[in-house]
Amino acid sequence: MTINLYAPTHWDMCNSYGLIACQLARHLTALGAKVNCHGPGQIVMDSQPADIAAITSQAHSPADGGILMGWPVAFDSFEATGRPQIALTMFESTKLPSGWADVLNTMDAVIVPSRFCRDVFIDCGVTAPIHVAPLGIGEIYQPYQRPQRDVMTFLAFLDRGSRKGGDIAQEAFTRAFGGDPDYRLILKMRSPIGTRVDLFPGGNVTLIQQDMTEQELYRLYCSADVLINPNRGEGFGLLPREFAATGGISLATDWGGTADDIEQWGWPISCTTHKAHWKGQAWLEGESLGDWAEPDINDVVRQLFSIAGHLAAYQNSSLRMASNIHKFYSWRRFAATVLEVWESI
Repeated sequence: MTINLYAPTHWDMCNSYGLIACQLARHLTALGAKVNCHGPGQIVMDSQPADIAAITSQAHSPADGGILMGWPVAFDSFEATGRPQIALTMFESTKLPSGWADVLNTMDAVIVPSRFCRDVFIDCGVTAPIHVAPLGIGEIYQPYQRPQRDVMTFLAFLDRGSRKGGDIAQEAFTRAFGGDPDYRLILKMRSPIGTRVDLFPGGNVTLIQQDMTEQELYRLYCSADVLINPNRGEGFGLLPREFAATGGISLATDWGGTADDIEQWGWPISCTTHKAHWKGQAWLEGESLGDWAEPDINDVVRQLFSIAGHLAAYQNSSLRMASNIHKFYSWRRFAATVLEVWESI
C-alpha cells in the first residue's frame, strides 16, 4: 500500500505540521505502508533523524489520492489527483476561515486532533465524515525528577501573534513574583523574525529565540519546573502535553484543544470566551472567526502562588500524571487511526 502524504511546509520537526508529517511518515512506514512525501517546502532536511530522512528521500511509487495536511484553502497547491483524499487539519477559534468548509466537503474524510475541532467543524457546516485522532508525544519526553533548585523556573511560549498567551504568562509571573531573583521565567520563541528583543525586560525574565530539536526541547523542559500555557486557542496543544510528559507541572487553558482530558495530565486555567482577534496573523486579521478563550490572569497568579508554596506536592502529582500522557497520546496510535480511516475508504 502506497500513500501520498502532502505537508504544507518544510518537513521540519521544529514546525507543527512538519513534525506531524515526519511522525506520520515514520509510523505509517512502521505499520507497513509506503509513503510518498510531497509538499511545497524542503522535504529532505539535515535536521531529520536518519530513519525519517530515509523515508523523505526515497523514490516515489505510483499512488492516487493522498492525505492533505494544513489549511484547506491551500490544498489546490498540492495538485493531488485521484482518490481517496483525506484532510488532516485543525483550527483554534470557533468559526472557520472563509472557504474552509467548502473545501473540506469535497474530501472523503477529515481528521482532526481534538473533540473541540470536531465540534467547531460540524458547527461551521463540514458534512464530510470527521474523525478525531489525537496527536502523539515523542518518546524522548520521558519523566524527569526535577531537582531542588535555588531558583524556581517557569517556562512559557510565544508565537508571532498572541494565541499562545505568552503575554498573559509574563504578566502573571510579574504580578506573582516581580523581580524576585528566587524566581525565573523563560520565554521561548522560534527563530526570530522581526521580534524586538528589547521589548522584553531582563532581570529574572529570559527570552530564547531559536528553533530546537526534540533533544534540545527536552533539555529545556527539564530545566523548568512549571509551564505556564494560558493559550487563547489550540487545535490540540502539543507543548503543554509534552511538558507534562516529562513530569513537569503544566498549566493550560481549560478550553479548545487543551481542554481534552486536561485533569488527567495538567492543571486547568479558567477562562471566559471573547471575540477572536488573531492579532499578528496578517492573513486572518479582519476576518470574523468567532470566539476563543481569554484566560483568567487572576487564576494564573493564584496557581503560581499555590505551586510556589507547595512545590513538592505538585511535583509528585505531576510525575504520577506523566504516565497518563504516554498512555493517551502515541504517534503510533495516531498513525494507526489515520491508516484505519484510509483503509476504510
